[in-house]
Amino acid sequence: MNTLSLPEIPSAYSLFLVGILMIFTLLVRGVFIRRFIPVLIIYIGVGAFIGWLNGVIPLLDPGSRHSLSLLAEAGLVLLVFKVGLESDLSGLLKQLPNASWIWLWNVLFSGALGFAAAYYLADFSLLTSIFVGVALTATSLGVTVTIWQDAKQLTTDRGNLFVDVAELDDISSIVLMAILVALAPLLANGQGIAALDVGVTLAKVLATLTAFITACWVFSVYIEKRLTQFVERYETRHEPMVLMLSIGFIIAALAELSGLSLAVGAFLAGLAFSRDTAAAKERVVFNGLYVVFTPFFFIGLGLHINLSAFSTALWPGLVLLVAAIAGKILGTALPAYRRLGFYGALLIGVSMIPRAEIAMVIMQKALEAGADPGAFTAMMVVTVGTVLLTSLSLPWLMRHEK
Repeated sequence: MNTLSLPEIPSAYSLFLVGILMIFTLLVRGVFIRRFIPVLIIYIGVGAFIGWLNGVIPLLDPGSRHSLSLLAEAGLVLLVFKVGLESDLSGLLKQLPNASWIWLWNVLFSGALGFAAAYYLADFSLLTSIFVGVALTATSLGVTVTIWQDAKQLTTDRGNLFVDVAELDDISSIVLMAILVALAPLLANGQGIAALDVGVTLAKVLATLTAFITACWVFSVYIEKRLTQFVERYETRHEPMVLMLSIGFIIAALAELSGLSLAVGAFLAGLAFSRDTAAAKERVVFNGLYVVFTPFFFIGLGLHINLSAFSTALWPGLVLLVAAIAGKILGTALPAYRRLGFYGALLIGVSMIPRAEIAMVIMQKALEAGADPGAFTAMMVVTVGTVLLTSLSLPWLMRHEK
């Protein structure tokens, strides 16, 4: 039986494939940008379809796989860099006394319920279940912040509290991911874990993380402004943002090489630049690059999905979906009740439900650490379910406030 042969010029073929995908993602973004189905779900579906099609015809050669992998890593860096860049660290520190109590219980509830559902009900391994629990502590701020803006409630006390708790969620989930990635080799067997080994590994990763945080703080306070001003002297238009992203890629790569991850390094790099007002002036440039590269991260995630095994992942996905919803509502609404009342607490609890970008970053790391691929597919059910539920229910709750 004859099979299709790939071109003898893989670089040209890779560029052709990348160009087609870039056009497609722009069209998809234009159609779905204001719909109930977020574009990231469509991108992941595209990746899953490409993976399925590659099993029918040899669509992806080593060159194109390498190209897509590199673009996916660039998209990951931009995705998490943006989270750090848009974090108001000084504002968070001021609001920490108000938001920390809700954030603490929200992380504990959502993480514990996620782990219990994955380990005891979905029957995933210990390592996989811990990754699922950490992934479910995250919150997709981008899904709900637009709804709050449309309702003109984002600048209210409730809106500010919601943003603060959600940002703390993302920060803590990224830190927990860094620790878990380092401990993953010890947890992979699930038995015979020596407390001393865990302690040594934990001490190493915390020391490395502390060193990176300290270095980024020193860079942010003493170096970044001078470096940016130096570049601005010779600026034609967009050099400051090019400098920021270049340093972001370098820090992310160093974090990966040191045993942390690209995501942790990119987040810390974003935080290092978040205090610089020059970043706000160049946001148009950053958004353009963000639109180009981040779809490839989600397409890369979709390539890991086995569509033929999706039916077997549906039940675990529904179990995790229930845990994801209950964990955020209980973990957020209960501690917020005394301060905001029933309606306000419920509103913030529902706003915290979506799990998208950061949760899927964590599950990507879970795959790399040897977690069950079925859990990755099950978490896709969680992503779709939580995003759709929030997109439909939150506007209705805001319209029917009493």
